[in-house]
Amino acid sequence: MTMVRNRIRSTYQRRILDWLADGGGTVTEVSNALGLRIPHASAALKQLRNSGDVVRDDHNIRGSRYRLTSQGLSRFESDGLARLTELVYWPPPPGAAGIVLARDGSMLLLGYASQPAGPLLGLPERPMDEESGVIENSTGNRGDSMSWRWAVQRGDGPIWWDLETQRRAEAPTETSPMTLTAWMERPKVMGIVRARILEDSIPWPLGVGSWFTSLPDGHWPVLPQVLRDGDAAIGRAGNSGPQVRPRGGIHARLGRRIDRSQIANTASNNALTIIDGDLLSKPLTPLPKEILRHWLEIIHPRLGKKSIIERYTRLLADIKSSASNALTRRVLNDFPGRKWTNSLDDFIDTRFISRIGGESVLRFALDISEKPIVFDCRWPLNEILIKQFTSDSRCRIIICESAETGLPFVLTSLEGKGKFDLEMPGRLHLPISVSSEIPIPNDWAAPKSPLQLERGDMSKVDDANSELGAIWQATRLKHGDSAWADRHEKNYPLASWIATPVSEHAARWRRIGGSLSPKWANLADLTTFDEEELCDLALVEDEALSILIDRIRDNPLNIISSDKSHPAIATVILLSQEWFEETIDVNEAWLSQPLRLGEVLRKNWNNHNISLLVTACPFHSLLLEDKKLNREDILAIMEDVHYSLWIEKSASWLTTCLASTMGRNALSMLNLPWPAILYQQNISSEDVTLVHHMPDGIGKTSLLDVLDGILAAEQGKPPALGRTHPLAGWLFQKHVPMVPIENADDPDIHLALHRRFQQ
Repeated sequence: MTMVRNRIRSTYQRRILDWLADGGGTVTEVSNALGLRIPHASAALKQLRNSGDVVRDDHNIRGSRYRLTSQGLSRFESDGLARLTELVYWPPPPGAAGIVLARDGSMLLLGYASQPAGPLLGLPERPMDEESGVIENSTGNRGDSMSWRWAVQRGDGPIWWDLETQRRAEAPTETSPMTLTAWMERPKVMGIVRARILEDSIPWPLGVGSWFTSLPDGHWPVLPQVLRDGDAAIGRAGNSGPQVRPRGGIHARLGRRIDRSQIANTASNNALTIIDGDLLSKPLTPLPKEILRHWLEIIHPRLGKKSIIERYTRLLADIKSSASNALTRRVLNDFPGRKWTNSLDDFIDTRFISRIGGESVLRFALDISEKPIVFDCRWPLNEILIKQFTSDSRCRIIICESAETGLPFVLTSLEGKGKFDLEMPGRLHLPISVSSEIPIPNDWAAPKSPLQLERGDMSKVDDANSELGAIWQATRLKHGDSAWADRHEKNYPLASWIATPVSEHAARWRRIGGSLSPKWANLADLTTFDEEELCDLALVEDEALSILIDRIRDNPLNIISSDKSHPAIATVILLSQEWFEETIDVNEAWLSQPLRLGEVLRKNWNNHNISLLVTACPFHSLLLEDKKLNREDILAIMEDVHYSLWIEKSASWLTTCLASTMGRNALSMLNLPWPAILYQQNISSEDVTLVHHMPDGIGKTSLLDVLDGILAAEQGKPPALGRTHPLAGWLFQKHVPMVPIENADDPDIHLALHRRFQQ
């Protein structure tokens, strides 16, 4: 739809709408930010609220916050479009990048004829000559850094408009036409950008309606003094601009390990860095002994300085002699596995230490350090102590996720590799780029299976020159990177597989699956694999066989074209005979590599081909032959053959095994659902009383439920709560109570209870 072009006539209202577009605020905040008297700000906000352009949080009228509505945003955008159409006469001057549409101090509204370089904008100190296209500069030095200054984009970027139709448009694709004709014939599209000048102490001389050129390639204006005279660089402005050295402490509100590692690495130069050493890939180092004195002051807050010194001296002696007492054990609890030293380096490793240990370290640093301090606060420390640290001039950076620290700069992470946002007072945001070359942490180990894989959140990572480095980089990718996986496929196939996007798993596996352990196939969505791939995987991965079974059962005609000589296809057929109209002889194929042996034999137990199939398992063969069995044979069958095939013999077999010490020992180790097996058999408590003589084990637990259930039935009383299943004993009663559908206990016993209840 076409945007209605209406300029906002009230300066106060326009300024307030512009400010609220960056976030909500109170009347006082609006007044302070825009330099308005409170009555004027309040009156303007009231008018905007009445017109529906802003809303007020009425939970607390005093100090309530105002927010921009969608109507208010549309009205502000309409104002920008109106100014654009009033000021721009097409075409723009040759070489022009943009035009000043409106300004209020450091707050700017700019119209761009081509896509700006990014959120960090270079603006000239002088307007361009609209006829010659040259910047008017009295010094004649066009490249002088002082003739340019930085502005930062506010909001999500340019809103592009077609000047003829007054409709939203796409950004122009041709940013720098090579000929005057091309320039004249370009689409009448311009973008509106809300921006703010970083250095607002010096007036910017360009007025409304002034055209300006783009910043020359490789040219970087000087940053404001507050961003360049700090004692440490934290990154570069924009993507590759000048280094940013903030003057004042920084609250790095970061949670991800990789972000904390990057910032700590960047900011640790000539500072005392207090952080988990794994994040900096440093070996475990001893801690300064003096930390223990501060630790004693925390755990004994009422002791005087003299008493603390005495205890501290004794504690050091006890630690040196490896004495064990209440105090040294408490040290081990707060500083597990740590050694102690008299020296202090520029790094204190907080690995493994407790919250009290972390507080002791910070107190020690504030007491002794002459250098700036970088502190990774991963504990909820004492608020008074945190305030003491953040108000100290030595506080360079505190890394923590707490809401407020009172520091002038707040650093948060953005989407993308090494991208951060530096928030300054006055809602001013500066994009920061930090080198993302992160070393492999000391505590990191390559995953040995898909279950151990922990992915990062990167979209791009660097290439690798070793197998461990390649796997490390691959695991840092959130959704994979096809091009990266292609480059590393030959030398580092596992890393390539981990880095492969889900949509490309099947194709990648066809190429390199033979170089990987089959278990890594579980990283993929196996349902996307074709039948041939599933067959090969099914030989070593049961999930692939399950998918193959479901696929063929869904369309049984597929069996016609399937390779029936493959053991996986043979297994599918033997488990799915009822899905096919004709019997298919695949015995020899299955016997070449028997899969799901127990399930296949149980499924085909009463079929004519069972005699051939049981040759794959001697214990199934013993059972089928129905010969007189000794105790060892019985126990082997119990362990190897599903109980449903020998359930009718279970009572006599159990009695035989319980009669000997060897049999009782073996039964104690067999995981069988004995209540579900025996409840239909003619068995008494005397037959299983020897259960008490079994050693403890999973088998004894199950048989105790049987004994308790039989005794309760014989005595005519309700059974006790079962061990394998709360209702296990009820299987031996005449009636079974209602059984819950949900179950977290033995599934076979639970199913037997449901069957009894429905009888």
